[in-house]
Amino acid sequence: MIEFSSKNFYKDQKLWSDQRYFRCNTPRQLTDIWTSARIRFGEGQPPTSAAWGDCKFDYPREKIVSPYPYKTAKEHYEALLAAAKAKGGPTVYTKATTPDWDGYYTRDQRADHGAEWIWGTVNQIPTILSLLTPEYQKRMVQMNYHEAVDNAPQWEASFCYPEGFMRWWAQASQGGNFQLTMTPWNVQFLSGIAANFLRQVLIGKEHVQKVPQWYGETVGFWDGTTLVTWTANVQAWTLSHSMFEFSDKIETVETYKPAYDASGKFVGLDHEVVFYDPEAFVQPLHATYHFIRLATADDPNRRYTYIECLSNLRNTNGRPTQLTNADPRYIDYYGRPWAQNWEKFFEIGWDKPQDALPQDVLDLFK
Repeated sequence: MIEFSSKNFYKDQKLWSDQRYFRCNTPRQLTDIWTSARIRFGEGQPPTSAAWGDCKFDYPREKIVSPYPYKTAKEHYEALLAAAKAKGGPTVYTKATTPDWDGYYTRDQRADHGAEWIWGTVNQIPTILSLLTPEYQKRMVQMNYHEAVDNAPQWEASFCYPEGFMRWWAQASQGGNFQLTMTPWNVQFLSGIAANFLRQVLIGKEHVQKVPQWYGETVGFWDGTTLVTWTANVQAWTLSHSMFEFSDKIETVETYKPAYDASGKFVGLDHEVVFYDPEAFVQPLHATYHFIRLATADDPNRRYTYIECLSNLRNTNGRPTQLTNADPRYIDYYGRPWAQNWEKFFEIGWDKPQDALPQDVLDLFK
């Protein structure tokens, strides 16, 4: 396996299409190869031995690429809009008639596996590389190498980086476990586990943002009970975890359709997305999800807990390191860190009043 003994992966480009270069590991297996103890190395030596994955395990490339003929998101969206107009649409709803999809949803991983390639868990790495342009192949192998060989992962949650748009479909981000709120003019998805995803579909609007947004700018329309959306103006970022980057040219066309059980009861949403990124992808990519509604908005116990990403992991010599309170970079988030800074740098030697004892301590002497 050359990757673990190579001193310069850039020079191995002709081998990247060979799954044996990565020892047939999936991207996720590479990103976890140190934490799962699937790598061996001598004291003070670079790793030269790593576990093999299953060389027969892969998800077909033809199931990842878009099945549609459209070259751009604009072309795709306008075709769906024209089809809706041909039927007398788009459908316009009022507060009284907007589809009642409000509630709390989770991914139904048993019913559909059409987006697991985004997780990096079901593919040989060369299959994913075949979807990417040469520059973005290089960037993905760069991540593969430094995560697997150097044990230097740069994960979003570790450093409280933004999640980024495509991570809404990622496994660990929990982006697909969302609170959904419906209005005639705005459909809002709120989710997250390390950082918050806020996605809003602006019904009947057009794109106006001049600056890329972390989760893009999404407009849409109704074709009967199908919600059609177009996202553009996205900030370039990465899927992380030994997967690939995407550019600020990325756009998506998505549909959300109601799903019903045998009795005709609404139970969730069937979701389809096509990713268009002419800079990063050699052709548009495709994914599907099924979401189950776990609870309606009137559930007395359901809440969306807004997340603040708090981390004391810092890059030290290129690797994430957990800081202790002895490190000057450590932040005591729950101990008035602003006051600690003032006292440390500006109040040295000051004569200060003694802090009063807490009331529960004083009560002991009554």
